[in-house]
Amino acid sequence: MASLALGFTLGLAIAGLAVAQEPAVDVVGCDTLVALRVLTAGATSATDAAAHLSAHPQCRLIPKAGLGAVSQRTMIGGAPFECLAVSGSDACVWVAP
Repeated sequence: MASLALGFTLGLAIAGLAVAQEPAVDVVGCDTLVALRVLTAGATSATDAAAHLSAHPQCRLIPKAGLGAVSQRTMIGGAPFECLAVSGSDACVWVAP
């Protein structure tokens, strides 16, 4: 029974290491919902949208860890859009679903 408990504990420790080692994820966020919709209109994926950020000054990559709670939420064409609080700022940024 002790070996089962030890195996379970080691499994949890290894799983914890896997979670802790995940790379930080950046999210495409825009100051306005209109800017986000324009950016994502021709994009086929989030990576594609990120590649076109230079042409959209109201949009930028934001570390996911720097985003907080939902400040505003809306639905357009059945797709949800959220404006998430940004750490250290009073503003929120609109993110794609």
